[in-house]
Amino acid sequence: MMPGKKIAYRYTYITVGAITAVSILFYLVIVVFPDILLPYRIGLLIAFLCMNGILVYVVAKRYANEMTAWIESAYQSEKSFISNASHELNNPLTAIQGECEISLMKERSPAEYQVSLRRIASEAQRIIQLMKHLMFLSKGEEEILKTASETIVLAEFMMQFMEKRILFAPDNFAFMMDVNPHLLKMALGNIIGNALKYSGDKTVEIRLRGSVMEIKDQGIGIPPEELARIFQPFYRAANTRGYTGNGIGLSLSIRILHVYGAEVTISSVPNEGTKVKIDFQHVR
Repeated sequence: MMPGKKIAYRYTYITVGAITAVSILFYLVIVVFPDILLPYRIGLLIAFLCMNGILVYVVAKRYANEMTAWIESAYQSEKSFISNASHELNNPLTAIQGECEISLMKERSPAEYQVSLRRIASEAQRIIQLMKHLMFLSKGEEEILKTASETIVLAEFMMQFMEKRILFAPDNFAFMMDVNPHLLKMALGNIIGNALKYSGDKTVEIRLRGSVMEIKDQGIGIPPEELARIFQPFYRAANTRGYTGNGIGLSLSIRILHVYGAEVTISSVPNEGTKVKIDFQHVR
């Protein structure tokens, strides 16, 4: 559910609950003291309406403030997304243009032209991959869920990621869920790939206990002040500048997992490592 809808539903429930509570309170007071209060029924009605009006005003004001803050946050996030997307697209395009200009400056051997074309092809592939990710991020939840799904055994599914630096410890092979295997592979592959990339030559531990998976690395970690921002597309922590990447993989993974109902939490200690906990309990 979209954050805006969550806010609207929450304050609707609060308003209905508050009005119901006041109504019950006035009703009980009248029932308990009918002889005393009945002559003042008009005053009680006015007091009842005034109290409900005050409650609605207070709740509406808080709702308006929270929605305004959410809209402002969404606007700033959108601006940052567009700026970062433009930057990421500009880099390979600049590289392609530069390679073409250098190649055309003078006559070159066939081998030199092949080297230039390979560089151009590599940057073009980078653009294509980035555009695919951007197109996926633009899809709605219903559109993603309509993609072909099949039943998988999670522990068996994880075997495709195994390599010598990964230590995998499943408790059983019983947990199954219905997902699109291609999308799940993309989501988990990005997270595991990050764990391996930032751990150097150290091992990555993956534990599966029922529906809960933990991916723990021994890498550079994430600064505490930046942990909340790593879910944003194109955002990269300050200590990752020396590593390849465009900052879109993790946000893509989180989007896929959240659409299917998985809960994701990330904890990290700089220079010690990062742990990603994924609970698939509600993915069925």
